[in-house]
Amino acid sequence: MDGKILLFGFEDLPAILAVSAAAEPFGAEVVPVARGDYGRPIAALAGLEGGIGVPYAGGPLGGRMMVLCGLEDRVPALLPVLAQAGAGPDCLKAVLTDHNRGWNALRLFEELRRERRALSGK
Repeated sequence: MDGKILLFGFEDLPAILAVSAAAEPFGAEVVPVARGDYGRPIAALAGLEGGIGVPYAGGPLGGRMMVLCGLEDRVPALLPVLAQAGAGPDCLKAVLTDHNRGWNALRLFEELRRERRALSGK
């Protein structure tokens, strides 16, 4: 596997397994992130650097989110397959970048929600 997909807010095993099966042909390892790790930097969760972050003891994010790490060249082909596996428009999606790699899940989720509201005019 040469890329990872971090899953946030995926609470049931069938949903995780469906995404994993869809991602496997693309060489992507699916990593469900435990709620207690939501305070850690995204790059650390992807195994790209160290970073403890702030322990998280709060509730769910308010929706599902996935972060694609090291899969930039496969995004156009991967997104429709992930949507067919159940990670459609209701699931926020991001690519790990130099800009967001130090963010934690809470910050990234809020930024993606803000961007979605701005794009939809709400």
